[in-house]
Amino acid sequence: MWDGVLLLAMVAGFFFLGLFIKNYLPTYMNEKGKNLATKEDIGDITQKTEEVKNMFQKEFADFSTELRFKNDFYYKQYSQLYAKLYAIVAQSEYFRYFAERYHGLNSPMDDVPFFEIHGKRTEMKADLFSGAILSQKTEEMTDSVTEYNKKQICDFIITNGDVASQKLLKLAIAYRFAHRHYSGSGKNVEDEKLKKAFDDEEFELIKKIVRTIIMDYNTLRKDIKLEYSLSELETGLFDDQEFKSK
Repeated sequence: MWDGVLLLAMVAGFFFLGLFIKNYLPTYMNEKGKNLATKEDIGDITQKTEEVKNMFQKEFADFSTELRFKNDFYYKQYSQLYAKLYAIVAQSEYFRYFAERYHGLNSPMDDVPFFEIHGKRTEMKADLFSGAILSQKTEEMTDSVTEYNKKQICDFIITNGDVASQKLLKLAIAYRFAHRHYSGSGKNVEDEKLKKAFDDEEFELIKKIVRTIIMDYNTLRKDIKLEYSLSELETGLFDDQEFKSK
């Protein structure tokens, strides 16, 4: 990405260096009475030219280093954090699409920001002769689908906080606290007013997190010159056209 920028910077630098020599030399000679340049004059001009060239080379080196650092950091953000976060969001959005298409369940993002998929397995022991149930045990199933949940999003962002945007990291820290106390966590908050506050905060924070992930993901893909969705970048709303196309 930055090779083209470096080339433009070099062209601009030499252009301004040429302008300096073009403008400075006639002025300098006019001040000398428009006489032929002496060895001292030429020495001064050469010195000034070298100073400008050295200044340009230093500025250009600093610019190149900064640009390389930014480009490497953008790719690290994308590959280490946002690509996985976007995949988690994509699974939720596919479930939204599937539920609407095949079950008629219309659940806009403003109403349901994120879908978690849960699986349960029930084991029963029965008497072979009477058929009576002797024991029954139900446990949560965990696999690659069910592990894509809101808590994992939060934990993954915090674990990779060094490459998360400031906004996303702040939201994740806040969400961790709200998630710990809201109704869906199984935590029993007796104060109804406080319970509602935690539920409201959990809902609003996960909505902001999902939208920020979508926008940051597409911004990074744009920065590192990969295909991106302009509508997702601008709105933070997932584009599910790939699910609908045949």
